[in-house]
Amino acid sequence: MIQYNPEQVYPRLCTVLELPVHGFVYPIFKNASSSLDQIAVNKHIVNRSFNKGTELVTVFWREAQTRFNSGVNTYIKLNQQLDEDTLVSLIERGELVDRHFMPQYMWLCHLYKNYTGQIHILSLDDLKISVHKNASTRYYDYVAPTHWINLDNIIYKKFVNTTTNLNEINQYIKDTQKVLYKKCIAQD
Repeated sequence: MIQYNPEQVYPRLCTVLELPVHGFVYPIFKNASSSLDQIAVNKHIVNRSFNKGTELVTVFWREAQTRFNSGVNTYIKLNQQLDEDTLVSLIERGELVDRHFMPQYMWLCHLYKNYTGQIHILSLDDLKISVHKNASTRYYDYVAPTHWINLDNIIYKKFVNTTTNLNEINQYIKDTQKVLYKKCIAQD
């Protein structure tokens, strides 16, 4: 199980955006969340009974290593007062978790604390809007904790372009990836 402090990792409010093109979308950091926020026609706070009348929420999924690299770059940029080598070492060992680079799976868990309906997972490449890119001066391939990358990529390969829910995802990983399930998901 991934260890983290939820108050430091998750945003205080879980938000679903209503977009003119894609309907209801759950924004995940480093998956065009800033661009989605800019074009939203409404913001719905999931913490306040969002399930009413909503049958489907779209989630845009990104290839895990690319997202991890981008997230680490952002985290370092936001924490310039801290020693970069120490941050990278802690992040690569999985001892430092932040919303910019944590597994996308953890974002789904955050959504499912308050919304238990169906989600439609699409590749970030399927996003039909202009995406604002946060430029980075660094272009390193960081060594992500393998289980984080594997978990997100399994979800990407199996569930992109499908409608599902967190229970189905968990069951699939439990049935096909027992070690990964125990390391990342099991609460035993």
